[in-house]
Amino acid sequence: MKDFSNEEIILSGLGGNIEGDLDGRRKRAQFSKLGASMYRKQMIERIPQLPKNVQKHLKDDRAQISDKEFFVIRELTGTSTDIIRKNEKSEPGLRNIDDAELTENQYFLLSALSLQYRTGGSGRFDELFPDFLANALFTFKIASREIMSANPIDMFQNPVFGYNVTKDLGMLILNNPKLIIPNKTISFEIDEAPAAMSGEVKLKLIGTEVKMY
Repeated sequence: MKDFSNEEIILSGLGGNIEGDLDGRRKRAQFSKLGASMYRKQMIERIPQLPKNVQKHLKDDRAQISDKEFFVIRELTGTSTDIIRKNEKSEPGLRNIDDAELTENQYFLLSALSLQYRTGGSGRFDELFPDFLANALFTFKIASREIMSANPIDMFQNPVFGYNVTKDLGMLILNNPKLIIPNKTISFEIDEAPAAMSGEVKLKLIGTEVKMY
């Protein structure tokens, strides 16, 4: 975690009274955009939307903002696979999320999704998607709300200009980042593959977290 710069304090709206009106804090939050990386800036801009106790923890240095990636490695089977699953604990090398949701003191701004593929059960996730995966559909949900519904998996690799020279292979930047709060189930499902799937995928949720301590 980096300490807030003066510009970031202004950007976050934490320089004034956090009990003030939301519109006023939002206006203060737009004063400057200096001193913040893209993802960190997106979270700082949304600090006025966080619960007041979280804002107070940030102001009192009892919470931190840091880059965060959640990941899940999953073997593909059949014509549909749930990548993020309930009742499944984190496991070194396979996933770092418990029960498909954030912990009580954790808020996460999702700015990008990444989906990578490998043929077998070992090695790097750096292969182009086979047709059965590229032509399948994915649905991403937070709680019961569908954030992205029945989109082709091929969105993650198109366009591929000379493999991954122009863009990071498998990266999908969200035009409208999503704030995920504790105790909301996160779901990513691959469905309607035209043929039985094989190999493994690595899904990453990329963004910035606020965590109280």
